[in-house]
Amino acid sequence: MRQESLFRKSQREAEQHKYLESQKAGRDLGASAIEDWQRRHWTLWLRHHWVEHLLGKACWEEFGPAYFGRLRTLFASHQRLLNEVVTKVRRGAENIDVLCWAATEGRDMGTVVRMLVELRLNEIRCTRFCFTFAKHRR
Repeated sequence: MRQESLFRKSQREAEQHKYLESQKAGRDLGASAIEDWQRRHWTLWLRHHWVEHLLGKACWEEFGPAYFGRLRTLFASHQRLLNEVVTKVRRGAENIDVLCWAATEGRDMGTVVRMLVELRLNEIRCTRFCFTFAKHRR
């Protein structure tokens, strides 16, 4: 699968947001619209693409090939549970939210914990300043 640049895509997304918000305002909002996108969308946007990479749906060069498709491989016999966990994570659930859900719903806690370890949500965090740094690096 062809690798794509996550940061180039994020720049396009932010520029599109800037264009749409500027159109609504009737003037060029400039850097403030880019900052608005970063503040409102960056964290979940990054998380969504991280999960996409782990599932093998898109290969992002910034995440590296070692993690590409890893969840589908490790949890091939637990696809339904994986889909449930991933859906919650993509919607912004944190580890504790997923664990509480799994306990309440009677899901296999050992497998859910292993999934959360592989998702590495606490390690993959990146503030909107990562976006700014990457923009100036390229």
